[in-house]
Amino acid sequence: MTSRELPMLLMLDQGAGLAVVIGIASACGFAIANALQHRVAGSVPASIRSAPDVLRHLTRKPVWLAATLVSFVAMLLHAVALRIGSIALVQPLMLVGVVLAVPLRAALERKLPPWPELKAVLITVVGLGVFIRFANLAPSDATPRLTTALGLSLLGVVIAVGALRACRMPWARDPRVQAGLLGVAAGVLFGMTAGLLKLIGNVLAGGALGSGALPVLFFALIGLGVIGTALNQRAYQIAPIAFSMPLVNVVDVAVAVLFGALVFDEFPGHSPVGLILQLGALGVIAVGLRGIARLDRGTFCPDRARATVGAR
Repeated sequence: MTSRELPMLLMLDQGAGLAVVIGIASACGFAIANALQHRVAGSVPASIRSAPDVLRHLTRKPVWLAATLVSFVAMLLHAVALRIGSIALVQPLMLVGVVLAVPLRAALERKLPPWPELKAVLITVVGLGVFIRFANLAPSDATPRLTTALGLSLLGVVIAVGALRACRMPWARDPRVQAGLLGVAAGVLFGMTAGLLKLIGNVLAGGALGSGALPVLFFALIGLGVIGTALNQRAYQIAPIAFSMPLVNVVDVAVAVLFGALVFDEFPGHSPVGLILQLGALGVIAVGLRGIARLDRGTFCPDRARATVGAR
């Protein structure tokens, strides 16, 4: 290593460290907001069934609005972290929200988390730590691909519509299955919004795309964010958080990393061995999240199951 490369490496480490700190703060904000939103969404009357109606009902709830404000602040922090670090580094930090969401909800209900829950959380944290350890830290200098970004955003809308249609199929009558489908669709849209946030930050910083792309990007960001939030709140309404929250966040990370690779040339790992270890880490994370989901299944409410998506 030359004397010129050393200062650059130190600057990279400092930037990555700052991105991690801000990203974790953002994830904590999202976790708090999600726990509060799930608590309020669970009280929505079963007669309110469509995602837009659920969202309109929730906008009249002060606690839900406060949680949404917290979520907005978390989104701003997330945008800053994405500007400093790569998507492959920052977006997986959102899984911290999955780790914290169930214990936070237990705290809101004045319950102590049992050892099995803590063990599941620990497994998830270990997998997350390994994944981030081998992630590319610095953002790419490549010119973003605007057409690819907009094409992926449109694909996200198609997937969301497909999930809503799937919820009306006979094999998806179980509200837990519906919550899972809605969680996957919301995760896809949230992953897209992470990529769009980074793209908007690039434009605002004077990137190669120019300011003319801002209106289109803002419209796409707001549209995907609103649709994703509506789907997510509907999933919260019809089933316990375990059936949607893990899927939302895991799919969010996967889609955001894919978005980063296709639009920014930001790949998740910097070597074949690192990629293999990251895949293994994702498996460990999946085991941890499955453990968290199993622990929360006992809170499923049969009465709430009657409020199925697309029910007539």
